[in-house]
Amino acid sequence: MKVVLHATLGKTAIVERLRAIVQGELVIADDPATAIAALPDADAFVGTDFFYSAELASAAASAPRLRLIQLLTAGYDRVAQFGAPAQATVCNAGAAYAPAVATHALALLLALQRQIPAILADQPRHAWERGFAPRLTTPAKATAVVIGLGPIGQEIARLLRAFDAHVIGVNRSGAAHACVDETIAISALNDVLPRADSIVLALPLGPQSRHLIDARALALCKKSAFIVNISRGAVMDQMALTDALKSGAIAGAAVDVTDPEPLPPEHPLWDAPNLILSPHVSGACGPLAGERLADLAGDNLLRFMKGEAVSHVIDLGA
Repeated sequence: MKVVLHATLGKTAIVERLRAIVQGELVIADDPATAIAALPDADAFVGTDFFYSAELASAAASAPRLRLIQLLTAGYDRVAQFGAPAQATVCNAGAAYAPAVATHALALLLALQRQIPAILADQPRHAWERGFAPRLTTPAKATAVVIGLGPIGQEIARLLRAFDAHVIGVNRSGAAHACVDETIAISALNDVLPRADSIVLALPLGPQSRHLIDARALALCKKSAFIVNISRGAVMDQMALTDALKSGAIAGAAVDVTDPEPLPPEHPLWDAPNLILSPHVSGACGPLAGERLADLAGDNLLRFMKGEAVSHVIDLGA
């Protein structure tokens, strides 16, 4: 068994876990050249999606023994873009990040609903200003739409329901899911947007989801609605979002992801009103992040070595 590993977040914990599992060679690749050189006779690759490249995909395509690609990221944009060998099962690590990302999504939503940016802006001025009080809202008894019901979307839905929100989940098929109160297919998204008091984007980026939330979708939303994006920046049309915030078409938005990243200093989104912009940090949660990644990757690698079905399999063709 030969495993090629590229890790950044939680590297120490992941290396320690994999060394205890791999009965053979574990190649720790800190650079693309090392990974590409090691792949031709590898059985598994464990690494981040942002490390994956056309060159690495080419090396993987020439690796007849490669049967597992275990990503250490929730996203798999680049693997989908550059492709994976037909014989290789691709798994992601969204479940490892779910608690942190869901917490961040709820923190952003609550900050919008409770007007935290206005409160913080008043504090340096020593201003006891309560004019924004009539705009304060909560998730309770409101309708929240969660687009994407993978591990992260499910955890977001669970937290929203704990706040007594009515949660509508959006997935590909519209099949019912126990974590939400209603489920609709993504093809019917425009039918449910006018009902939403809040919208949280937690779906992967692909050809069908690129600019899913565009000017037309934003025009369907309530003027009192808030939108939170913790998926990928390109799921939203950023210029349409900027225009919607400037015109008051929606009440506010919070994004942890942009397109491109980092967002250029001159981009107009920076100056959009009623916007919270965090720099793609929703998955951060201290040492716990590395421990959860090590557990997920280690457990899946162990299943693979035993010939058992692996978990967190993604469909690159979907």
